[in-house]
Amino acid sequence: MEQAVWSHRKSLSRTLRRIEEGKLTLGFIGGSITDPRPRHNWPEPVIGWFAETYPGLKLIVENAAIGATGSDLAVFRAKRDLIERGCDLVFVEYAVNDEGAPTDRRNRSREGLIRQLLTGEDRDLMLVYTYSPRMYESMISGSVPETIGEFEKIADHYGISSVWMGLYALNELKKGRLRWEEWLPDGLHPTSRGSLSYGQSVIHFLEQEMMRSPEREWDAKRTLALAEPLDPLNWGDVY
Repeated sequence: MEQAVWSHRKSLSRTLRRIEEGKLTLGFIGGSITDPRPRHNWPEPVIGWFAETYPGLKLIVENAAIGATGSDLAVFRAKRDLIERGCDLVFVEYAVNDEGAPTDRRNRSREGLIRQLLTGEDRDLMLVYTYSPRMYESMISGSVPETIGEFEKIADHYGISSVWMGLYALNELKKGRLRWEEWLPDGLHPTSRGSLSYGQSVIHFLEQEMMRSPEREWDAKRTLALAEPLDPLNWGDVY
């Protein structure tokens, strides 16, 4: 698998429809790198981009990220914290926090989370991948860390776009636009400058996506058949 910062797989048709209607609900779920409490994490510039790009849009934000948690907890919270709150576009960030979990467990919880979020209506999803020191050797050699490669397999199967934020930041560092101490002062958690880099990678994706010519037909009452699961033992039925 080749390294790629941006993988466009499916148009953000529901997001575009909601923007046209004048009201959009963004959802975020992940660990401490996505947690809203520091008030400088990457969702902040992304939210700001929507507000600036679409003045007059009623923007609602549901950030359900909790530090030191993985997708194995997220599957039990998605219904209450994202689905029932009417999120139109959900960003999922668990490549780092799932690293230490056994492969079967993390793939089943990730696929279960995605199936929950996709069930019942055409909700837009995006997967985003941050960085941990354990990824360094793979990334610097031009390969894809296992935790991200597994996520990409799920993304391909369900047609979900993804942004490798950690690779975007590493490329900035290689070009001299970013220093390690600005990006990850403690080796894992970005502060303002590193979070801005992560956010800019998502914003670049959104700018490109919105300029494309997606199929804009969308029916709020439409239900879509999910693809067959990759793992029949995925956690999609837990609540």
